[in-house]
Amino acid sequence: VELLAYQFASPVRWIETQDILFTHYKFERFIEIGPSPTLTGMATRTLKAKYEAQDDSVTHRRAIFCHAKHMKEVCYQFEDEAEAPAAEAPAAAAASIEDAPLKATDVLVGIIAQKLKKKVDEVPLSKSIKDLVGGKSTMQNEILGDLQLKFSSAPEKGEELPLEELGA
Repeated sequence: VELLAYQFASPVRWIETQDILFTHYKFERFIEIGPSPTLTGMATRTLKAKYEAQDDSVTHRRAIFCHAKHMKEVCYQFEDEAEAPAAEAPAAAAASIEDAPLKATDVLVGIIAQKLKKKVDEVPLSKSIKDLVGGKSTMQNEILGDLQLKFSSAPEKGEELPLEELGA
């Protein structure tokens, strides 16, 4: 406290003082005692600009307070958290739904819809990949590459087949 008061009253060497505080003392709580948060503001900006990344890399957390603005935090007077309400009784089990096998067409349309940034129901099964991409060969190649990864075999010129035929 005395050091900071002296530094603040003397010709300004606050940057050097902060560098020493942040590098040599490794403090966790910086508390300014004074009528307004003058040094607190400068220390906060310095921390963010020069030391925050370094502190984060070693999981070192620092808090900067002014007793005039942050009295509760300085004195560790925190609000009591309300108790969480008791959990409600579990709901009755839902009716069992039988699993349905996934069709190749569903997977095909899902991949194409994702690449085209469309909803699944906006991808018509009557069109080919070539028609859907509208001449964008890069997009067509991306889709074909994704389909090759998902399905072990693909027909020759599959991009020209309608999706319903391609997924069969």
